[in-house]
Amino acid sequence: MDNLFVKTLLDSIHVLATVLWFGGMFINFIVIRPSAAKTLNPEMTGKFQKALMSRFRIIVYVSIVVLGITGIPMKIVSEHYVGIVNFDHIWGVISFIKHLLYGLLVVLAVLNFEVLSPRMAKAAKSGNTAEASVWKKRLAISGLLAITTAIATLILSSMMRYL
Repeated sequence: MDNLFVKTLLDSIHVLATVLWFGGMFINFIVIRPSAAKTLNPEMTGKFQKALMSRFRIIVYVSIVVLGITGIPMKIVSEHYVGIVNFDHIWGVISFIKHLLYGLLVVLAVLNFEVLSPRMAKAAKSGNTAEASVWKKRLAISGLLAITTAIATLILSSMMRYL
């Protein structure tokens, strides 16, 4: 595919999905959560986070699909692409690791939205503050792991552009 318009469109959509997902993670973890916890009572913080995450969840799941759909043709048209798994060139190795990290990010997103957050909310709603605190800590650790993985993914993506 040598169509500059199609390549540019795919790349732009890919970058937009990345910015929405990763940027949303950063803003939530570094700005919104601490600010809500500092200014709102625990019950309101929980309600706010639940409303925020129900909207952000849609963005994340759409981004996951968009990244998969746009990433495949982008990889195939790369001058370095030889096959799905090829370790003969550093580009193939970095691409493989990057896609493993993407898979980890998908697993962490599902874990956070479908397991950890609901369990934390259930414990908080039942008034079990000790259990809610445990789930909150697990969610924070998972979020920190996701942010670290996202940074590593961005670094690898940048490296791939210059090989």
